[in-house]
Amino acid sequence: MNIELIPLEKMIYDGKEICFGAKKEEVIKLLGEPNKVFESRHHYSEFACDYDENDELEAIEFLWGHEGKLKPYIYGVSAFDVSRNELYAILKEHNNGEIDEESEDSYGFINISVGIWKDSANEDDDYWTTILIGKKDYYI
Repeated sequence: MNIELIPLEKMIYDGKEICFGAKKEEVIKLLGEPNKVFESRHHYSEFACDYDENDELEAIEFLWGHEGKLKPYIYGVSAFDVSRNELYAILKEHNNGEIDEESEDSYGFINISVGIWKDSANEDDDYWTTILIGKKDYYI
């Protein structure tokens, strides 16, 4: 399965373009019915889609990291197969601005609306646990 994350715009999931701002019904039509449904979040096997108050897609988060089957690419690298330091450096370069540094295990790259997080239970792993891409100004 080929998955490409294009910050501020969309995810290309097995040839299907899932664009920010798409209505919830449109996303379901492209991806199928979610495994779990919460008020503003739909869970699929290893990722979730978040919707705003207008039922428009505002963020996509991959949840299983290096151990998962889905390996999304961002800026030409597999987000869960490159080292934590390498992915951080790539995102920092593309962000070219403010980074929300909550802790050494969580970063929000404001200009590109990308977030990465590491589960502290897997301290020895050199990979991020989740990656999120959001619409423009998602972190503001």
